[in-house]
Amino acid sequence: MEDARVVSQHEKKDELFEKIDSLVDQTLQIYELNSKEGAIIRSIDSSISMLLNTLRTSLPLSPEIFHSELPGIKSAVLNNSGEIIIMQASGNIVTKKFSELQTAQVMEIVREIVPKLSESADAMKASATEEIALLKKVAKQFQRVKTPPQAERQSREIE
Repeated sequence: MEDARVVSQHEKKDELFEKIDSLVDQTLQIYELNSKEGAIIRSIDSSISMLLNTLRTSLPLSPEIFHSELPGIKSAVLNNSGEIIIMQASGNIVTKKFSELQTAQVMEIVREIVPKLSESADAMKASATEEIALLKKVAKQFQRVKTPPQAERQSREIE
């Protein structure tokens, strides 16, 4: 009878150690996954910042994205440094780094800004194309300076 009780206690200890091992393994895997998630969000942040800098713009965001953690938001703007400037109804200004956001918030922001960025890129491309066409015309006009009319006539007379 005594031996059965000792064996049972050893089995319980072994079972406890197995559960602890499993818990530690899962926790380490979760830590690794969180690290990967953070690295991916930082990468998205870097890419969005580059797009915003190239397009020379900042974008308004829906305040609802941040209501769960900051109630009473009047407005939110994503600037070209990857920071979100939040104006609360109380007048307080809160700055959040894009890389500090939760995955759900990141995805909401991406869904919201991609169409805006696309529209901004289209407008900027059209404007740049128009400006280049204008500059080409101006450059062509100034090309005349390279060959003054008298020099052109003299070169024809010599020939």
